[in-house]
Amino acid sequence: MPSTFLGLNTSYKGLVAANAGLNTTANNISNIETDGYSRQVVNQVAAQALRTFTSYGCVGAGVDTLSAERVRDIFYDEKYWNNNSKLGEYEKKQYYAALIEDYLNDTKGSNAVEGFTTIFDKYLAAMESLSTHTGDSNYALSFIGAAGNLCEYFNILYDNFQSMQNDINDEIKIEVDQINGIASQIASLNKQINTIEMDGSSIANDLRDKRDLLVDELSKIVDVSIEENDVVDEANGLETGATEYVVKIAGGQILVDGYNYRTLACVPRETYQKVNQNDVDGLYDVVWTDNGQDLGVYANSTQGELKGLFSMRDGNNGEAFHGKVAGVDAGAQTVKIKVTDDYLTDMSKSTIPLTNGCITIGSTDYIYDSWVMETDADGNSYYTFQLSTDETKNPEAITSEKASTTAKVGEQVKYQGIAYYLEQMNEWVRDYAAAFNSIYGQDGAANYYEGQDCEGNYFLTGTDGVTGEQYNLSGVTLKVTSASSSQVGYQYLTAGNFNVNKEIENDPNLMATHTGAWDGVSKYDMIDQLKSMATDTSMMKFRGCKAEDFLVCLMGDAALNAASANSFSGIYEDISNSIENNRISISGVDADEEASNMITYQTAYNLSSKMIQVLTEIYDKLIQETGV
Repeated sequence: MPSTFLGLNTSYKGLVAANAGLNTTANNISNIETDGYSRQVVNQVAAQALRTFTSYGCVGAGVDTLSAERVRDIFYDEKYWNNNSKLGEYEKKQYYAALIEDYLNDTKGSNAVEGFTTIFDKYLAAMESLSTHTGDSNYALSFIGAAGNLCEYFNILYDNFQSMQNDINDEIKIEVDQINGIASQIASLNKQINTIEMDGSSIANDLRDKRDLLVDELSKIVDVSIEENDVVDEANGLETGATEYVVKIAGGQILVDGYNYRTLACVPRETYQKVNQNDVDGLYDVVWTDNGQDLGVYANSTQGELKGLFSMRDGNNGEAFHGKVAGVDAGAQTVKIKVTDDYLTDMSKSTIPLTNGCITIGSTDYIYDSWVMETDADGNSYYTFQLSTDETKNPEAITSEKASTTAKVGEQVKYQGIAYYLEQMNEWVRDYAAAFNSIYGQDGAANYYEGQDCEGNYFLTGTDGVTGEQYNLSGVTLKVTSASSSQVGYQYLTAGNFNVNKEIENDPNLMATHTGAWDGVSKYDMIDQLKSMATDTSMMKFRGCKAEDFLVCLMGDAALNAASANSFSGIYEDISNSIENNRISISGVDADEEASNMITYQTAYNLSSKMIQVLTEIYDKLIQETGV
């Protein structure tokens, strides 16, 4: 038969269970506004019944309180992390796409912003005035000033975009530091959690919530996946109570493995390691500190804010230098590369650094001093790069083993980011300057003041950032079958160094205005040709459009990119809210539900207390008055 005091012990267990429920409910209510907190519940099971060896069989022994455990659904966590990475990527794109639209803005009215169209219209108006006031050098001076303003517009726009690129670069460093900090905290929490849970009877609910909150934060920065496996003692095959928690990022690369974690480093490129002519100095490459390998943020599988920042900083619409090695001269340290894309043979679209650039051949990076582009009679185009013999730049000399491998300068980032817009500016500047100069320096060109020969002269040029001297573009053409980084050409011209020939700025009387013999102030045929350039696509066109449509093209790009970013950001925001609502419905603390639980556990506690009181009276009667 069961113990006489079994009922007292059974009631006591009920009291303990109800008390645990009340304490857990109090904890839930206290953390109702705590970020990342998961609702906790008390796990209870009926205690093992006692065999009484009587006709009525077993007698219940009350309730066992097993644990207070948080309520969490890993399915919704994974859905949230995956979506959060996509949301983070498009939020960054959305922010910077809006900024690009602001830089390209051109509005009239009380809040006027002078953009390309306004400045270009004033430039054309000054040209028109010059053509109708041919005998007055003041009008030539006015036109030269308007041309200078047009050049300055591109200079400022170029600088603004480079400043934006530099800001994004700084933000990348901040994001990488955040990843390292989160990795350190997760590894520390892994150890604390295992220390608590290895006794087999405790669950580190609050620490697990902190860890999941860190993963939430990490998933916004970079795509993340989680694995948690039980640790088994190899000696006896039994579980130890500990778990191995692994965090992977950027397409499955291990960041945290149990108590150990890896760190990332932002390595600034040296001035001789550029991969794009228009890039600011010191752009960061993100690498693992333990092996120096690149994180691989350009991979299609990578997502998150970091991916969005790199896409904005380096996005070149997939138009980066790439080709196949056609020959290697190990003695001369040159490599010949065959290219097939048309944009690589068009110097108006050239983006590879003229010197001190970094080219990847196979899997090895090399620094080159110069390059030559040539197109043979069969229409095949080749670049020959002269690699640096400075061992500090190229510790490993190139060998013939690199023949038939692939080569690239930078990554083909298929997004229209800062690099793309800088290239578009350069393309317009080079095309317009080449077309303008070809008219300005045509056969028979002369100035109006003395009829001096101006054949072969140039009006628009650029300034060497090192020497401060203007490029001599006399006789230089844009559409060529061969070009060299060591020979001045329109590939030297950028929106950042674009300007007017200083000699003409200093003396407007030197400006060429007509062709052939001068027959008075009405002889201004060259000015009429230059005016036609704005609308005549046979003289100059930009992406198939008129020269004056430059802003229309770029604003179209910017608007599409902004609309895409806004759309996807909104979609992923809605999905995030939906998933978060599902998570909250499972893991969140509901005030009404906890109030109901409080009353339920209070009732259970009172009943168990009452039961103990009744049994106490019974035992007192039994012991004190029956004389047993």
